[in-house]
Amino acid sequence: MRKIKKHVLDKKFLWATLILLMIGLTTFISTSLGIYTEDTSKFWAMMIRHVGLGVIGGLVVMYVTSRIHFSYWKKLSPYIFAVGIIVTLLVFSPLGFSHGGAQRWISLGFISFQPAELLKFAVIVFISAWFAHHQKNIKNWRYGLLAFCGFLAAALIPLVLQPDSGTLALIGIVSFTIYWLRGAPWKHIGIIVVFGCMAIGGYVAINPYIIERIQTFADPNSDPYGSSYQIRQSRIAIGSGKLYGRGLGQSVHKFGPYLPESNSDSIFAIFAEEYGFIGGFLLIMLYGIFGFFGFKIARYAPTPFSQNLVIGIILLIVIQVFFNIAAISGLIPLSGLPLIFMSNGGTALIVTLAQLGIVLNISKYTIVPSQGKRTKVS
Repeated sequence: MRKIKKHVLDKKFLWATLILLMIGLTTFISTSLGIYTEDTSKFWAMMIRHVGLGVIGGLVVMYVTSRIHFSYWKKLSPYIFAVGIIVTLLVFSPLGFSHGGAQRWISLGFISFQPAELLKFAVIVFISAWFAHHQKNIKNWRYGLLAFCGFLAAALIPLVLQPDSGTLALIGIVSFTIYWLRGAPWKHIGIIVVFGCMAIGGYVAINPYIIERIQTFADPNSDPYGSSYQIRQSRIAIGSGKLYGRGLGQSVHKFGPYLPESNSDSIFAIFAEEYGFIGGFLLIMLYGIFGFFGFKIARYAPTPFSQNLVIGIILLIVIQVFFNIAAISGLIPLSGLPLIFMSNGGTALIVTLAQLGIVLNISKYTIVPSQGKRTKVS
């Protein structure tokens, strides 16, 4: 087996990540000023968790994972997958607690987190390793369709029980994309689509809140002070930003009861209010540039596993960003997914940056297309 030579990491992808992180931190601090006016102790606790754990801790972890050779994640993938499912199931133990009618969080006393963040990575790294190892047998029922459905069911059942429709859809879409790109036969794709539609119908039937979200999306004026309140207020905040925005820190919808989850799920609405249409457009473009450089790394990644893993990690981020911005803008039903790099959540940010460290490590071993071979840079 030919040795893969190392070169410098992808600086363009790194800068795109750091710029998004800087914009996200600035927006988060500005948005959280609404909480500062109500409860200063809660504000500082949130700052310590998000900035200390999420940003600073995340950058440290990103540096560490960027130094670990990507092949180790393939070896550890079965254990990561098992741990991801077990930790997710702990939300139903005495350590778990509910919020907003969903059982999605674990509290360790000094910190609380949503284990689904770990589960997303666990599923992607395991499926990436499986289809890289069985690439020649992907058209075989046993190693292709049945394995895919079995692994995905094992991971998604805990999310169905919580319930967490946003994360469930995200993992399903990204996993399916990896399976499809690795060469799944069309008859298997057709079977997955048919049974997937049936499963979605059953899931919606047992979760009335999804029907409520769809009705709210179809008619935002149906319950203006109830289920439609958040989306109506989000659209008002976005519209009030007009072309150039009110300016950094000048948003009014982050104060008081105007906009629920203003520094979490609805943070894009506050960003658009402060930076306007131009700012919102440039932010979306920046996420697009981030995705472009990420997929470029995947294209020239040295092994099938590394290709799968980069595609999975970048899709997890890009699709979640699309879900959040589209939902807050009223283009799709509310998903409940936060905006990566911006929304409140130290553990979510540290997991995201850890995954991006893996992408940066893979970028050190990409095949340089202009030279046609791997080169070593001193």
